[in-house]
Amino acid sequence: MRCPDRFRLLLLWTCAALTLPAPALAADLYVSGVIGISHATGDTKFTQDLSDIPRDDDDDTSPVYGGALGMAFPLSELIPFRLRVPSFDVPIWPGKAAHFEGSEDFRFPGWRTSLEIEAQTGRDYEIITKGASPLTPTIANVSSSSFMTNFRLDIPIQAPLHIFFGRLPMLEPVTLFGGAGVGASLNEIEANDTTVGKDSDEGFTFAHQFKAGIGYALTDTIHISAGWRYYNLGELETGTGSQNSKVSTEVIANEFTSGLTWHFYHLPIFER
Repeated sequence: MRCPDRFRLLLLWTCAALTLPAPALAADLYVSGVIGISHATGDTKFTQDLSDIPRDDDDDTSPVYGGALGMAFPLSELIPFRLRVPSFDVPIWPGKAAHFEGSEDFRFPGWRTSLEIEAQTGRDYEIITKGASPLTPTIANVSSSSFMTNFRLDIPIQAPLHIFFGRLPMLEPVTLFGGAGVGASLNEIEANDTTVGKDSDEGFTFAHQFKAGIGYALTDTIHISAGWRYYNLGELETGTGSQNSKVSTEVIANEFTSGLTWHFYHLPIFER
Protein backbone atom coordinates (compact mmCIF):
# COMPACT_ATOMS: atom_id res chain seq x y z
CA MET A 1 0.00 0.00 0.00
CA ARG A 2 3.03 2.30 -0.13
CA CYS A 3 2.65 3.01 -3.82
CA PRO A 4 -0.62 4.95 -3.41
CA ASP A 5 0.90 7.03 -0.61
CA ARG A 6 3.92 7.97 -2.71
CA PHE A 7 1.78 8.76 -5.69
CA ARG A 8 -0.48 10.89 -3.51
CA LEU A 9 2.56 12.85 -2.28
CA LEU A 10 3.66 13.42 -5.85
CA LEU A 11 0.23 14.76 -6.76
CA LEU A 12 0.20 16.99 -3.70
CA TRP A 13 3.66 18.31 -4.65
CA THR A 14 2.41 19.20 -8.13
CA CYS A 15 -0.77 20.88 -6.93
CA ALA A 16 1.06 22.82 -4.22
CA ALA A 17 3.62 24.08 -6.69
CA LEU A 18 0.86 25.24 -9.01
CA THR A 19 -1.55 26.78 -6.55
CA LEU A 20 0.36 28.25 -3.60
CA PRO A 21 1.49 31.83 -4.22
CA ALA A 22 5.14 32.62 -3.72
CA PRO A 23 6.87 35.78 -2.63
CA ALA A 24 7.51 37.91 -5.67
CA LEU A 25 8.50 41.48 -6.05
CA ALA A 26 6.04 43.87 -7.62
CA ALA A 27 7.17 45.45 -10.87
CA ASP A 28 10.88 46.22 -10.49
CA LEU A 29 13.53 47.34 -12.93
CA TYR A 30 16.77 45.40 -12.62
CA VAL A 31 20.22 45.03 -14.10
CA SER A 32 22.13 41.77 -14.18
CA GLY A 33 25.58 40.54 -15.05
CA VAL A 34 26.50 37.05 -16.24
CA ILE A 35 29.81 35.24 -16.68
CA GLY A 36 30.35 31.67 -17.79
CA ILE A 37 31.96 29.05 -20.01
CA SER A 38 30.69 28.37 -23.53
CA HIS A 39 31.32 24.98 -25.16
CA ALA A 40 30.51 25.14 -28.88
CA THR A 41 30.24 22.52 -31.61
CA GLY A 42 30.62 23.52 -35.26
CA ASP A 43 29.09 21.24 -37.89
CA THR A 44 31.14 22.22 -40.95
CA LYS A 45 30.83 21.65 -44.68
CA PHE A 46 33.78 22.35 -47.01
CA THR A 47 33.15 22.74 -50.74
CA GLN A 48 35.85 23.10 -53.41
CA ASP A 49 35.46 23.17 -57.21
CA LEU A 50 31.80 22.15 -56.89
CA SER A 51 32.74 18.95 -55.02
CA ASP A 52 31.66 18.46 -51.41
CA ILE A 53 33.98 17.14 -48.76
CA PRO A 54 32.09 14.97 -46.21
CA ARG A 55 30.73 17.05 -43.34
CA ASP A 56 32.84 17.17 -40.20
CA ASP A 57 32.52 18.73 -36.78
CA ASP A 58 34.77 20.04 -34.05
CA ASP A 59 34.29 21.76 -30.71
CA ASP A 60 35.99 24.46 -28.68
CA THR A 61 35.53 26.28 -25.38
CA SER A 62 35.45 30.01 -24.74
CA PRO A 63 34.48 32.40 -21.94
CA VAL A 64 31.22 34.33 -22.29
CA TYR A 65 30.05 37.39 -20.37
CA GLY A 66 27.49 40.16 -20.60
CA GLY A 67 24.54 41.84 -18.97
CA ALA A 68 20.84 42.61 -19.19
CA LEU A 69 18.29 45.29 -18.37
CA GLY A 70 14.83 44.04 -17.51
CA MET A 71 11.61 44.20 -15.56
CA ALA A 72 10.43 41.61 -13.00
CA PHE A 73 6.83 41.23 -11.86
CA PRO A 74 4.46 38.51 -10.56
CA LEU A 75 3.06 36.01 -13.05
CA SER A 76 -0.41 36.84 -11.71
CA GLU A 77 -0.03 40.34 -13.20
CA LEU A 78 1.04 39.00 -16.58
CA ILE A 79 -2.00 36.66 -16.61
CA PRO A 80 -4.53 38.50 -14.39
CA PHE A 81 -7.56 36.37 -15.34
CA ARG A 82 -9.67 34.61 -12.74
CA LEU A 83 -10.62 31.03 -13.63
CA ARG A 84 -13.03 28.39 -12.42
CA VAL A 85 -11.24 25.09 -11.72
CA PRO A 86 -13.63 22.11 -11.29
CA SER A 87 -13.14 19.42 -8.66
CA PHE A 88 -11.73 16.13 -9.93
CA ASP A 89 -10.56 12.67 -8.85
CA VAL A 90 -7.31 11.04 -9.95
CA PRO A 91 -7.18 7.20 -9.79
CA ILE A 92 -4.04 6.09 -7.95
CA TRP A 93 -4.82 2.43 -7.22
CA PRO A 94 -7.65 0.01 -7.99
CA GLY A 95 -10.58 1.22 -5.95
CA LYS A 96 -8.72 4.30 -4.68
CA ALA A 97 -8.55 7.86 -5.93
CA ALA A 98 -7.16 11.19 -4.80
CA HIS A 99 -9.76 13.96 -4.67
CA PHE A 100 -8.86 17.57 -5.41
CA GLU A 101 -11.17 20.44 -4.64
CA GLY A 102 -11.69 22.97 -7.36
CA SER A 103 -11.87 26.71 -7.03
CA GLU A 104 -14.40 29.31 -8.13
CA ASP A 105 -11.79 32.03 -8.09
CA PHE A 106 -8.45 30.59 -9.23
CA ARG A 107 -5.65 33.00 -10.15
CA PHE A 108 -2.17 32.22 -11.39
CA PRO A 109 0.45 32.34 -8.63
CA GLY A 110 2.72 35.29 -8.02
CA TRP A 111 5.86 33.61 -9.37
CA ARG A 112 8.65 35.96 -10.40
CA THR A 113 8.45 36.65 -14.13
CA SER A 114 11.13 38.55 -16.03
CA LEU A 115 11.28 40.25 -19.42
CA GLU A 116 14.68 41.61 -20.42
CA ILE A 117 17.01 42.84 -23.14
CA GLU A 118 20.37 41.07 -22.98
CA ALA A 119 23.77 41.46 -24.64
CA GLN A 120 26.46 38.74 -24.47
CA THR A 121 29.96 38.68 -25.93
CA GLY A 122 33.36 37.04 -25.50
CA ARG A 123 32.60 33.91 -27.52
CA ASP A 124 35.61 32.99 -29.68
CA TYR A 125 35.93 29.48 -31.11
CA GLU A 126 38.46 27.72 -33.34
CA ILE A 127 36.81 24.95 -35.37
CA ILE A 128 39.25 22.59 -37.16
CA THR A 129 37.68 20.16 -39.63
CA LYS A 130 38.46 18.19 -42.81
CA GLY A 131 39.73 20.11 -45.79
CA ALA A 132 40.64 19.26 -49.37
CA SER A 133 43.05 16.60 -48.08
CA PRO A 134 44.11 15.13 -44.72
CA LEU A 135 47.19 17.37 -44.82
CA THR A 136 45.20 20.58 -45.32
CA PRO A 137 42.50 20.88 -42.64
CA THR A 138 40.01 23.71 -42.69
CA ILE A 139 40.40 26.13 -39.79
CA ALA A 140 37.45 28.38 -39.01
CA ASN A 141 37.78 31.05 -36.34
CA VAL A 142 34.31 32.11 -35.19
CA SER A 143 33.50 35.00 -32.85
CA SER A 144 29.96 35.85 -31.79
CA SER A 145 28.05 38.47 -29.80
CA SER A 146 24.32 38.13 -29.13
CA PHE A 147 21.51 40.62 -28.61
CA MET A 148 18.43 38.90 -27.23
CA THR A 149 14.97 39.52 -25.82
CA ASN A 150 14.41 36.99 -23.03
CA PHE A 151 11.55 35.62 -20.96
CA ARG A 152 12.23 33.87 -17.63
CA LEU A 153 9.99 32.28 -15.00
CA ASP A 154 11.19 31.45 -11.47
CA ILE A 155 9.25 28.71 -9.66
CA PRO A 156 9.79 28.57 -5.87
CA ILE A 157 10.42 25.20 -4.25
CA GLN A 158 9.07 26.16 -0.81
CA ALA A 159 5.65 24.47 -1.36
CA PRO A 160 6.94 20.93 -2.07
CA LEU A 161 9.62 21.30 0.61
CA HIS A 162 6.97 22.22 3.15
CA ILE A 163 4.92 19.13 2.25
CA PHE A 164 7.81 16.68 2.60
CA PHE A 165 10.07 18.26 5.24
CA GLY A 166 8.19 21.07 6.94
CA ARG A 167 9.45 24.64 7.00
CA LEU A 168 13.11 25.10 5.95
CA PRO A 169 13.81 28.85 6.17
CA MET A 170 17.25 28.69 4.52
CA LEU A 171 15.79 27.09 1.37
CA GLU A 172 12.67 29.24 1.04
CA PRO A 173 14.45 31.81 -1.22
CA VAL A 174 15.43 29.03 -3.69
CA THR A 175 13.76 28.91 -7.10
CA LEU A 176 14.06 26.77 -10.19
CA PHE A 177 13.93 28.83 -13.38
CA GLY A 178 13.45 28.31 -17.07
CA GLY A 179 13.43 30.71 -19.96
CA ALA A 180 13.86 31.34 -23.66
CA GLY A 181 15.07 34.14 -25.88
CA VAL A 182 15.19 35.24 -29.50
CA GLY A 183 17.25 37.88 -31.20
CA ALA A 184 20.27 38.48 -33.41
CA SER A 185 23.83 37.23 -33.33
CA LEU A 186 26.66 39.34 -34.74
CA ASN A 187 29.16 36.81 -36.06
CA GLU A 188 32.55 36.93 -37.71
CA ILE A 189 34.03 33.85 -39.39
CA GLU A 190 37.55 33.65 -40.78
CA ALA A 191 38.48 30.45 -42.59
CA ASN A 192 41.51 29.03 -44.41
CA ASP A 193 42.67 25.65 -45.70
CA THR A 194 46.31 26.18 -44.49
CA THR A 195 47.74 26.28 -48.05
CA VAL A 196 46.47 29.24 -50.06
CA GLY A 197 45.24 31.94 -47.73
CA LYS A 198 42.18 32.97 -45.80
CA ASP A 199 38.92 34.79 -46.19
CA SER A 200 36.41 36.21 -43.74
CA ASP A 201 32.84 37.37 -43.51
CA GLU A 202 30.80 39.23 -40.90
CA GLY A 203 27.10 39.74 -40.40
CA PHE A 204 23.97 39.12 -38.37
CA THR A 205 22.06 35.85 -38.12
CA PHE A 206 18.85 34.94 -36.33
CA ALA A 207 19.67 33.35 -32.95
CA HIS A 208 17.68 31.70 -30.18
CA GLN A 209 18.41 30.28 -26.77
CA PHE A 210 16.89 28.25 -23.92
CA LYS A 211 18.06 28.29 -20.32
CA ALA A 212 17.37 26.63 -16.99
CA GLY A 213 18.92 26.66 -13.54
CA ILE A 214 18.58 27.55 -9.91
CA GLY A 215 18.18 30.98 -8.30
CA TYR A 216 18.54 32.32 -4.78
CA ALA A 217 17.27 35.61 -3.32
CA LEU A 218 19.99 36.93 -1.00
CA THR A 219 17.83 39.96 -0.20
CA ASP A 220 14.72 41.59 -1.66
CA THR A 221 16.90 43.36 -4.22
CA ILE A 222 19.90 41.06 -4.77
CA HIS A 223 19.50 37.69 -6.49
CA ILE A 224 22.12 35.18 -7.63
CA SER A 225 21.72 32.30 -10.08
CA ALA A 226 23.60 29.46 -11.76
CA GLY A 227 22.47 27.47 -14.75
CA TRP A 228 22.79 26.10 -18.25
CA ARG A 229 21.99 27.74 -21.56
CA TYR A 230 21.57 26.34 -25.08
CA TYR A 231 22.57 28.95 -27.67
CA ASN A 232 22.15 28.52 -31.44
CA LEU A 233 23.83 31.28 -33.40
CA GLY A 234 22.82 30.01 -36.86
CA GLU A 235 24.80 29.03 -39.95
CA LEU A 236 27.88 30.99 -41.05
CA GLU A 237 29.51 30.92 -44.48
CA THR A 238 32.72 32.28 -46.03
CA GLY A 239 35.46 31.45 -48.53
CA THR A 240 38.91 30.13 -47.61
CA GLY A 241 41.21 32.10 -49.89
CA SER A 242 41.27 29.25 -52.41
CA GLN A 243 39.46 29.68 -55.72
CA ASN A 244 35.97 28.17 -55.82
CA SER A 245 36.12 27.02 -52.20
CA LYS A 246 33.60 27.70 -49.47
CA VAL A 247 33.14 26.87 -45.78
CA SER A 248 29.76 26.82 -44.04
CA THR A 249 29.36 25.88 -40.39
CA GLU A 250 26.42 25.70 -38.01
CA VAL A 251 27.51 26.53 -34.47
CA ILE A 252 25.60 25.46 -31.35
CA ALA A 253 26.85 26.21 -27.83
CA ASN A 254 26.07 24.80 -24.41
CA GLU A 255 26.97 27.35 -21.76
CA PHE A 256 27.26 27.13 -17.98
CA THR A 257 26.82 30.53 -16.37
CA SER A 258 26.49 32.33 -13.05
CA GLY A 259 24.73 35.64 -12.60
CA LEU A 260 24.05 38.50 -10.19
CA THR A 261 20.86 40.61 -10.38
CA TRP A 262 20.16 43.95 -8.68
CA HIS A 263 16.62 45.34 -8.50
CA PHE A 264 17.26 49.07 -8.45
CA TYR A 265 13.88 50.76 -9.04
CA HIS A 266 10.32 49.92 -8.00
CA LEU A 267 7.60 50.59 -10.56
CA PRO A 268 4.12 51.46 -9.26
CA ILE A 269 2.29 50.21 -12.37
CA PHE A 270 0.79 47.19 -10.56
CA GLU A 271 -0.08 49.01 -7.36
CA ARG A 272 -3.74 48.81 -6.36
